[in-house]
Amino acid sequence: MTAIPALGALVGAVSLSQWARTLPAVIAGGVMGEFGLSEAGLAAATAMVHLGFAVGQVPSGVALDRVGPRLTASVLLVIATAGLALTAAAPGAWSLALGQFLTGLGCSGVFMAGLMVTAQLLPPDRFGQVAGLMPALSGLGLLASGTPSAWLVGIAGWRAAPAAAAMAGLVCLIAAWVLVPALQPQRASQRGLGAECLDVLRLAASRGLRAPVVLAFVGYPATLALRGLWAGPWLTDRLGFGLVGTGNVLAGLSVVMSLSPALFGWLDRHVRSRARVMGLAHLAAAASLAWLPVAGGRAGPDIAAMALVGLLIGSHVLLYPMTREAAPEGGTGKALSAVNLAFFVGLVVLQPLSGLVARVAGLPGALALFAVALGAGSVAFLAMTRQPR
Repeated sequence: MTAIPALGALVGAVSLSQWARTLPAVIAGGVMGEFGLSEAGLAAATAMVHLGFAVGQVPSGVALDRVGPRLTASVLLVIATAGLALTAAAPGAWSLALGQFLTGLGCSGVFMAGLMVTAQLLPPDRFGQVAGLMPALSGLGLLASGTPSAWLVGIAGWRAAPAAAAMAGLVCLIAAWVLVPALQPQRASQRGLGAECLDVLRLAASRGLRAPVVLAFVGYPATLALRGLWAGPWLTDRLGFGLVGTGNVLAGLSVVMSLSPALFGWLDRHVRSRARVMGLAHLAAAASLAWLPVAGGRAGPDIAAMALVGLLIGSHVLLYPMTREAAPEGGTGKALSAVNLAFFVGLVVLQPLSGLVARVAGLPGALALFAVALGAGSVAFLAMTRQPR
């Protein structure tokens, strides 16, 4: 029974992470108007949350192996709450970017903390299923960044949304400290912190993790950039939706993105090749995403294409059991960190680049960039995981 309240507390923390990462889609208009930012400036400032995630992956993975999930998650939530508070109070674009960076840094390891609790307290055959259920249950954060946040922004301005998220961060911090048990680290290390951090980078380039890293680099960044940034402007500027209507569509996309990992987590125990399932699903998602810049402009088909992208890329949750199987003994945290690092490095690289493309080719160009990257990465992943005949 110890695992249930602990995982409940960490699901709450992951919900906060989902909320924080997807807020820009709702507050984008207010931020651009108040600070005079262009699309490229907005993309660069909000991408700082993903830079924070990327920077936090390596030390979070090492900390999980060294001191366990309770202390790691608690310290991270202090940082995340401070980042959200700074975002809400930011006097200018630079302080907004710093707040976003701290938010990402603080949220960087909370999902991995949940996976570590799962690995240590539950049987191995439950790992993939729980890894899929956690994002599904934490979809409350995605829902919060949809209609509720849009409503809050509409009555109190854009700053009210990150302020509400900061208050939720305090609740998550208390829950994590009280409910997550002080589990023993996987192993006691006599090596220096710098050497262990380098191990994460070596694992990311290792033969066993190379394919998951490639798919992580292009997959999750595509769906998060769509849901967290470009879907909002597409709905308002391209399709003529109002703020609340946009929030309603984003809420619907959030439901799809939340349920999809649970579906693929369940399928993990029933499919012969999880690698083929992931590769083909991501390739189909690339085709769906390409619909928007190539043939988009009508509400029904465009929303359906967005939903299909969110549904199919939910298969990325199968990267976690794949990674756990490839992890060295006592290095589960660092292996998970290596794959998570690829998720957020992909966001740090591709999201600002999409802002530059949007300046030249508009929103269709930004979405086309992600479609091409996703298609190329999916093909590479399928090639690297193909079993020899």
